[in-house]
Amino acid sequence: MSVLPTQIKNLLDRDNWFRRGRRISFFTGPSPEIAAIERRDRNAFRHIAVVIAPTNAAMERLRAPSNAGKFPRALFLSLEELAGTASMPRPGISSFSAEILSNTPVGDAHYQLAFKAPALRDFRAPQFFMMDVKPQRAPFGARAVRRNAWHDAVDWTPQPLLKRPFGICRDFHPRFPSDYLKRLVLPPSLAPFLHLPTPDHFDALYKVLPDGIGTPMMTRLKRGDRVHMIGPLGQPFDVRQLRAAGVEEVHVIGGGVGMAPLITLIEALRFHSFRLKVFLGIATLESLRYRDELAATFGEKPRDAYVYVDDLLAAGVPPRDIFLSFDRAMPRRVRTISRENLFSGLVPEQYRNTISKPTNTIAFTCGPNRMMEMMDGICRRAGMPLKVLMEKRMGCGIGVCFSCVQKVRRSDGSEDYVRVCKDGPIFDAKDIVWNPNDSKQPSATCGCAPRC
Repeated sequence: MSVLPTQIKNLLDRDNWFRRGRRISFFTGPSPEIAAIERRDRNAFRHIAVVIAPTNAAMERLRAPSNAGKFPRALFLSLEELAGTASMPRPGISSFSAEILSNTPVGDAHYQLAFKAPALRDFRAPQFFMMDVKPQRAPFGARAVRRNAWHDAVDWTPQPLLKRPFGICRDFHPRFPSDYLKRLVLPPSLAPFLHLPTPDHFDALYKVLPDGIGTPMMTRLKRGDRVHMIGPLGQPFDVRQLRAAGVEEVHVIGGGVGMAPLITLIEALRFHSFRLKVFLGIATLESLRYRDELAATFGEKPRDAYVYVDDLLAAGVPPRDIFLSFDRAMPRRVRTISRENLFSGLVPEQYRNTISKPTNTIAFTCGPNRMMEMMDGICRRAGMPLKVLMEKRMGCGIGVCFSCVQKVRRSDGSEDYVRVCKDGPIFDAKDIVWNPNDSKQPSATCGCAPRC
């Protein structure tokens, strides 16, 4: 564009973003120069293409994965949103079939499930989805005729009736490498108005419970299977409101599988150029290692990759700002993470020993209830606001069954119950009424020591 809107010029003038040789080009439609930028830049993200749309509705059409070829590796901006006149209606809940891309074992009892689900395009952290634990099957007659095996036409095994809730661990955008946030640095003033292409596939992390029925069945899901899901569910959290509130630094504290739904939140925070410190509490480092079945078969060493740690590095969190606590066995070293950032004990203890007089800082946490309660006390004493991502057993995910209620304290001091699936999953920690008898068993949920 030869002439930029005054609002964009004013936003760019506030930042020193261009001092290090970075460039940004604006377009109003498809252009061969957008593809040329992608080729020349080679994923260094020193030169960024931004496509400007007049309205939010037009921008959403341009962001669709089907347009990835027209706008390779481009960001999107709406003049309507820039002017503050855009209405942001909450997307509805969809019922859809997702295609399984992979189901990778991690550690001793975890799996990383990757799937393609275009209906989740409007997902925003920390929303979640509900899914069946078994793949969809063909009708009785179709299965029997196609397979010529009547004994397989009827499945006599116990069938879970209810879907299971899961948070999105990571979302992936067409034409953007999985580690693009390592290099992408946006002008802080303009970042709140920029949007990535719509994600086209996702992954989630789940723990196989030894006494469960649903999660052991999920381990048999394979590439090409189709599974029924509903989502996105829960209230989204707009990280842009933190910038408006003057927040400059964000601390994220996860316990075991509680870190999984926080990864997408971390990615959103990194995209909007917030300073981050991440604290992860686990039992042992090996519980995060991807299991390489072929390597085990042929006596080879497993690949040196760890869920969460590698996700954080791919999200652009500097190694110096990643802190790991081990409550069972602390390793001698962790690749890229300094020894000073390793701690033997519980993650709240490491966090309390690390922070000092936080200003313009907010914290987010997810994990066992006891861990989050400890974090609440630490943040209260430090005078820092804390958001908690609550996890509860759910039957429906849409607020009908009332199986996920959480006791909260209202502004007038009275106590009441809210539905985590409908009113959450993020709450202000100061509003939560903690009940030790309501906490999940850490050993069955996150691998933490029983004392957590």
